Amino acid sequence: MLAGNLGALERNRRFLDHDLNRGWSDERLAALRRAPPAGTPGHPLDHEDQEQLELCAAIEQAVASARGPAYLIDLHATSAEGIPFALCRDEPNARRFAAAFPVTLVLGLIESLSGTLAGYFGSRLTAVVVEGGQNASEQTALNHEAVVWLAMVAAGVVAESAVTELPALRERLARTRGDLPAALSVHHRHAIAPGDAFRMEPGFANIQRVHADQVLAHDRRGEIRAPAEGFVLMPLYQAMGDDGFFLGGVAADRGDKHDTYA
Repeated sequence: MLAGNLGALERNRRFLDHDLNRGWSDERLAALRRAPPAGTPGHPLDHEDQEQLELCAAIEQAVASARGPAYLIDLHATSAEGIPFALCRDEPNARRFAAAFPVTLVLGLIESLSGTLAGYFGSRLTAVVVEGGQNASEQTALNHEAVVWLAMVAAGVVAESAVTELPALRERLARTRGDLPAALSVHHRHAIAPGDAFRMEPGFANIQRVHADQVLAHDRRGEIRAPAEGFVLMPLYQAMGDDGFFLGGVAADRGDKHDTYA
């Protein structure tokens, strides 16, 4: 178990110098490794750079020592209220592993974001991201705990018979999904930039149905409306970040949902 973003978490911020979950690439890591060590004159690494190097070394060591297939669960929380949901690359092994968690699976989101940890390591191991709920909610920690137990069973680390509370943990996560689709596919990202004065309309949550042309936010140019009917994902309710919100629709049935989605 590894904890990341520690410096920012201590100050209750998304990041201190830059977003830790947007800089994962071979080129950036190579540049960070060439930088002078911390504490030397001219040391260019910022808070997130140093954490990224430490996290990368720990993950690569774990992958190198794995005695079988390697799995990564990246646990996150959101600024908006909402229910847990999972993200993964749209490929069979990741979808099968994500099916261990009875929450809505969002496809296409990782591919639409550059530099995520799960996107970077997803080509080398089976990676799933789980957004457990709102940052400050005690329920989010309980949701993450349920995910960890289910992940260990799904990966074969722990026998299902050894986790007597497993049915209750599955039921806990399943209740949060309610009548939402088992899988969504992202079709729209509203990117924002400094100076946009982006402001999400209050009251939106993960994952919430919206109708076409509904006002979702405002910026210096005026109203921002939903381009189509769908579900709003990850509405931004904090001062940091360049993703205002995402929109998704029900994922197309490709004939494999019986063994893909919980």
